Parts: sequence; structure tokens; C-alpha cells
Amino acid sequence: MTVTEISGKAAARALVAEGPMSAADQAELAAASYYEAGFHCGESVVKAVNEVLGHPLPPEVFRMASGFCEGLGGSRCICGALAGGVMAVGLTAGRSSAQDEWEPAYDGAAELRRRWVEDQRAESCDEVVRRIGGMHLPERWAHCTMLVGRTARWAVEIAQEQARSKR
Repeated sequence: MTVTEISGKAAARALVAEGPMSAADQAELAAASYYEAGFHCGESVVKAVNEVLGHPLPPEVFRMASGFCEGLGGSRCICGALAGGVMAVGLTAGRSSAQDEWEPAYDGAAELRRRWVEDQRAESCDEVVRRIGGMHLPERWAHCTMLVGRTARWAVEIAQEQARSKR
């Protein structure tokens, strides 16, 4: 059972009852909780993944995702959760110098997008929201909470898969 299969406090109780949480579980629960607490989608994903990965960047790094609310400043283009997920993949796969390999971040972003589009059959905020019936419906909030958590889970899973393939 994953966090996105159940919601809110019930999710936390169910996961604790199952035993120790994986890093992906922790990221999923934290991101969904941040979103429910009022952080935007991209902020929630970056904040949760940075924490679960042990703060490779300062805790305030999530602030860089603030402008992705409702798809890049309200434009409803790319979903903010997906944009935040790409930033979160970059926390571990991104380059530190121009001489570093670019492929890990590129491949990680491509894998995140593949999972996201396969799951949502869309990549823009507008496509996701329209399918659910509108931006201000309770169903949209529930769906986005699930999607924010799931995106953080995938970002951590991709980071872990890349770390295993380096060995």
C-alpha cells in the first residue's frame, strides 16, 4: 500500500502500522502533507525530496519552485508537480560543473516525465485539471494531493535507481 492509495492522517497511520517507511514512502507522505498544509505542488515536491535525501541543498531550496503554481505562474502549462519533480531529480543527478556528465539529470528527467505521462495521460496542469472538472473542485484538490505525493515518490525512486546503476 502506498500513501496515494489512502489519504491524510489515515495514510500516516497505515504506513506506520506496516513498519519502517522507505525513502520513497517518506517523500510521498511528506509532499502530500506539505501540499495539504498550503504549499504549492512544485514547492511540496522539492521540499519533501530535499528532506528525504538529507538536504543536499539548503532547506529553503523549495522556494525556487514557488512560481510553478498552477503551471508556471497560472498559465496551466507544465504541471507544477512535474516541474518540481524535475528539479528534485536534479538534486542528485544535476551537474556541479560544466565538465560533469549531463546524462544522469537528462535521463532522470526523461524517466520522470515518462512515468508521469503514463500515469496521467497528460503533462500540463490544464489537461489534468480539465479532465477532473475544474480548478476549484474538491476532487481536483484530492487528485493533486495524490499526484504531488506520487511525483515525489518517483523522484526518489529514480535517484535510488541511478545510485544503484553507478555501483
